[in-house]
Amino acid sequence: MALISTLRKRMGKIVVGFVAFSMFAFILTDLFQSNSALLGGNDRTVAEIAGTDISYEQFQQKVDELSYVFAVNNNRDPRAEEQETIREQAWNALIIDYAYKPQFEKLGIQVTDAEVIDMVQGNNIDPQIKQFFTDPNTGEFKRENVINFLQQMNNAQPQQRASWMTFEQGLKPNRRIKKYESLLEQTAYVTKAEAKSKYVAQESNMTVDYVYVPFFSVADSMFSVSDSEMESYLSENEEQYQRDESRNLSYVVFPIQPSAEDSAYAQEEIQKLAQGLANAEDDSTFAVINSDAENAFRTIADPSLVPEGLVGAEEGTVTAPQLVGDNYVVSKLSAITEGDEAFVKARHILIEMDGNSDAAIAEAKSKAQDIIRQLRRGADFAELAAINSADQSNAANGGDLGWFGENGSFVQPFKDAVFAHKGTGVLPQPVETSFGYHVIKIDEPKTTTAYKVATIQKALFESDNTLNEIYRQADLLAANSDDYESLKQNAADNGVTVRNASNIGPNDSRVGIISDARSVVLWLYNDASVNEVSDVFEMDDNYVVAVMTGRQMEGTAKLSQVRSEIRTKVLNQKKADYIKEKLSAISAEDFEAIASEYGEGARSGSSDLTLSSNSFPNVGFAPEAVGVAFSLEEGEGTAPFEAPNGVLMVKAVAKSMAADQEDYSAYVAQVENERRVRKAVIANFPLSFSPMFVSQAIDQAVKEFAEIEDTRYKFF
Repeated sequence: MALISTLRKRMGKIVVGFVAFSMFAFILTDLFQSNSALLGGNDRTVAEIAGTDISYEQFQQKVDELSYVFAVNNNRDPRAEEQETIREQAWNALIIDYAYKPQFEKLGIQVTDAEVIDMVQGNNIDPQIKQFFTDPNTGEFKRENVINFLQQMNNAQPQQRASWMTFEQGLKPNRRIKKYESLLEQTAYVTKAEAKSKYVAQESNMTVDYVYVPFFSVADSMFSVSDSEMESYLSENEEQYQRDESRNLSYVVFPIQPSAEDSAYAQEEIQKLAQGLANAEDDSTFAVINSDAENAFRTIADPSLVPEGLVGAEEGTVTAPQLVGDNYVVSKLSAITEGDEAFVKARHILIEMDGNSDAAIAEAKSKAQDIIRQLRRGADFAELAAINSADQSNAANGGDLGWFGENGSFVQPFKDAVFAHKGTGVLPQPVETSFGYHVIKIDEPKTTTAYKVATIQKALFESDNTLNEIYRQADLLAANSDDYESLKQNAADNGVTVRNASNIGPNDSRVGIISDARSVVLWLYNDASVNEVSDVFEMDDNYVVAVMTGRQMEGTAKLSQVRSEIRTKVLNQKKADYIKEKLSAISAEDFEAIASEYGEGARSGSSDLTLSSNSFPNVGFAPEAVGVAFSLEEGEGTAPFEAPNGVLMVKAVAKSMAADQEDYSAYVAQVENERRVRKAVIANFPLSFSPMFVSQAIDQAVKEFAEIEDTRYKFF
């Protein structure tokens, strides 16, 4: 395993490509065997959607199609994390094909070629097209840009034309979903009964007296809760404790990091290269040959991008080697020349105008002039910026703008004033722009000096000995641990931390602190058993040893997983019985007297309620208690009854129910508005391989009726 890391980290692309090709050939051989373990034996089904089995080959074909589109559009193959996203896009596309399309066909929902043209260049431009062809500087979309692009596409390469056609066709399912959603929305309306219910709920009110005893006022120690009682409660309320399939595990991470010896070797190597760079006759060639990074030789006009120590230095100056991230870097100033763009280093204080009136403009200008006077008398610019500047992005940094060029993004009046100034210091007058008045100080005068810089960057990597030693530690832990307890003990003996991760789903990619852990998840769902210790997993930057500590199959949760919650529920039931019995034994009718006789913990009071209320004074969220109160007639009271967080007694003092009326149109509009707001708040999410949002409620309903069974975890 350590050898693979060495190949990956240190060998060239040809060697890695040869190894990858060999592994791919091995995998292909396995794929074409009828009992392929990689494809789950003879069962090649990755999912069932709406009664249709989706095969591995069918899913992979969709992935390949999307990967091809990605490669054409980006001029490269997708990376590992991008491939995960593409698989998810392929999955969502299959859901559209098999769950949504049958609904489209039954309803006759179609998208014609003419509609596609309209979405691309007509009057109803698709949001994706607008996004692609909107000027990022002005935020303006121009249809002519799309038309020009399409005209150029006629002369493009076949692959590019095919990619664009695939993209255009991808607009169709999105538009069909939008039509489907709109159709369902248009069929929904507010009935008179719904409007009347809203009216009655808002206009009905009553005054009640109450006694409330919260559960927390009764000590837990007064009662015992047995496992059998908790099991009975779970069995009686199992619908509240349904769980998706998941796994729990504990794991130990061994970070793959360079050792002190590796660092010493890298320092020695970069010192030799620094000496070689100092003596090189051709800096460019020497840097390109010896650097691990691109742009080994470049001309830099922006002084802020020049390596530290080279601005103002003599030609031939070489910086001391520095560790930057995971790389040792050394640079040489090869030549000083003239650039095409001037740069300046400045700071500013922005004084905003409070409106566009002459008085507001004059006030802002006067304040800016006063700050300039303070600066001339020796005031500190950074302090004044922190106190006065409206530009909070740099006010805390003394108003520092750093180096910027003539072609930078600052507004033109600001740049004109800065680059017209000679030398350094505070500009004598504030500069007016659309943002307000600027007090400007030049820290470094404008310069057109450019620097030719050769840079050598060498990665600090793990040697074979380091990799083997880290792997050996992980392998020893795995080999010497038979179960969770022994893993925990061995980890403690070796001074490494055991971490825990729970509720890991079959399609999860992250496990605890490990971001790319699909291999661990595949092991959990395909090979592992509870209390079994894994072999060593090799990640990009870690070796990992894991043990499955729990398995939750789809269905009712196990008591061990919800013990704390269930214990509280059973305990509260016992407290409710205790409180109700104690309250029922009190003979007083006045609620204040009842609370007094009950003793510590009881609260009494009076409150006004509406039927639309969801909360009860001193109780919190308790719509059931409000309902009980409105079931009473004036003067009628209840026996003690259980509320969410305690026990209540309620008595109706006065009650006024809303009278019927002829017109409920105002309440129809109110219910419609509430539905619109609720729809806007519901979390939407992309369903296809292009951004498309659909009502979550509709999506959940379609998927529920499609009865989707997802077994992708067997393969990916």
